[in-house]
Amino acid sequence: MALNNRIPQGSKLISAGGIFKAFLGSPLPGKYDFTEYLSAAGDRYNVAVDFGLSMSPNYIYFFHQLNFSLSIDEGVFLSAIDSGTVPVFSFKDSQSRKPIFEQPFRLFRYYEGNAVDRFYHNQNANNILYGDFQCILNQVVDLQGIDVVYAQVSASVYEITDDAFIKQYKKENM
Repeated sequence: MALNNRIPQGSKLISAGGIFKAFLGSPLPGKYDFTEYLSAAGDRYNVAVDFGLSMSPNYIYFFHQLNFSLSIDEGVFLSAIDSGTVPVFSFKDSQSRKPIFEQPFRLFRYYEGNAVDRFYHNQNANNILYGDFQCILNQVVDLQGIDVVYAQVSASVYEITDDAFIKQYKKENM
């Protein structure tokens, strides 16, 4: 029996999400840098953003849909991407800090309900889903007067606790 992305009844659907922010000119003049921000108060943004999903050990998580947008119009986003850079997003687990997907998502448009369909077997205790968004935007004309740009990423994730399903998953994938 191949799993074929079939989710067992009783699996819990979780909406996980995070917000990233970039401040104009910090640290790059004339740019919004999402790669990392450290405020005067010592707050860190955009690096290991907690997505509000505590993953239990030995459960399987099925990442089903991805949503991505910014607080600016999509066309402005596309025109502001710094040349030579690629906006990317990765899901990571808090224990290993390794990406859950083999490659980051390359984000050249906004997504709403984009299917990503991927199983992830959590083998770590007290594991939290983190997100990492990397992007540099230029301050184009349409961004004049805007000091902060926000990026929002969310995902629909099923938490699978069915013992028979987990056993079959391990048999097929481990």
